[in-house]
Amino acid sequence: MPFCGFTSVGEWPDCCNLNLYTDGASTVGWHSDDEALFQGRYQDITIISMSLGVPRTFELRYLYPEEHEEAVLHRFVLGSGDLMTMEGMAQKHTQHRVPKEPAFGARINLTWRWVRKHKPHCPAGHVWR
Repeated sequence: MPFCGFTSVGEWPDCCNLNLYTDGASTVGWHSDDEALFQGRYQDITIISMSLGVPRTFELRYLYPEEHEEAVLHRFVLGSGDLMTMEGMAQKHTQHRVPKEPAFGARINLTWRWVRKHKPHCPAGHVWR
């Protein structure tokens, strides 16, 4: 996490999600990481993403583009070992995806985040002592 500016272990994310894309036909459509658990629609957040395996295209677009704006705002290739962050209110105003493409081989994406809002009865929110 120090590469992302989080030098103290106490600042590090408290959860991680793993996605496996087995080949170029494995995709995830347009979406925002806006689950209430992470509060991305309501406050600035940081999402840290690491790609492992074959390179894949990552696309970003505005959630509500103006008439004159392109459908895809940014398109870039994430290679093995690449780190990417989405910060601020990006999950409120943008969507992203990994489109279908002719890729051979698997890609793993690790996504680290901070849980901001547990439900009171959720055991994952319990602090064990």
